[in-house]
Amino acid sequence: MTGRRARRGWIRRNTVALASLVVTVPLLGWWSVHSDYKSWYDAEPRDAVEVAAGGTSYQDATWYAASVEVDPEPRAGRNPAPLPDGTTRIRVYFRLQVDDVATLEKLGGCLTHLRADDGRTWDESIADDEFQDRPTGCTGGSDPKPQSWRDPKLAPYFVKPVAGKPFETVAVFVVPSEVAAEVQPTITWRTRLPQYLAFPR
Repeated sequence: MTGRRARRGWIRRNTVALASLVVTVPLLGWWSVHSDYKSWYDAEPRDAVEVAAGGTSYQDATWYAASVEVDPEPRAGRNPAPLPDGTTRIRVYFRLQVDDVATLEKLGGCLTHLRADDGRTWDESIADDEFQDRPTGCTGGSDPKPQSWRDPKLAPYFVKPVAGKPFETVAVFVVPSEVAAEVQPTITWRTRLPQYLAFPR
């Protein structure tokens, strides 16, 4: 009488494959989480380039201190929409100068923000154009209306930027009232992250 050799179980036959899964699955999970975290971390504005009172050179332009107005008046003849309870409008004037008008192309795509001490940020409120008395963005702009229509006080700001001459742009924000006195104007470019321009108040 001859004895039968016992068959090896499924687990014993696949020990090597199962052992490799024990190593591979956590490794893939770690790599996926690490890649997502790195993408988020690299896109976060965290390295401040402080704008000095006398001007700071950045992105082929010279940036000067920003002016901040809390609860500004709208342009004449405009009736702004009411704000949600507990919020305040803030108008910021950014002042810059370029030595060559052609370099303004490098400033396109800028994003303006207000940043609180705790790291929260607020984007520009595009809907509040009745509070914008100058061009928006970082490249300036021109007024398509005839010169006779312009308010003489605003005329210098609604002409195409001139090399070597400072000009202002504007951004309007809506923020919680409790942070209105502390928020700091900032500008970011996706191509320069994690750096950002920080304008002291």
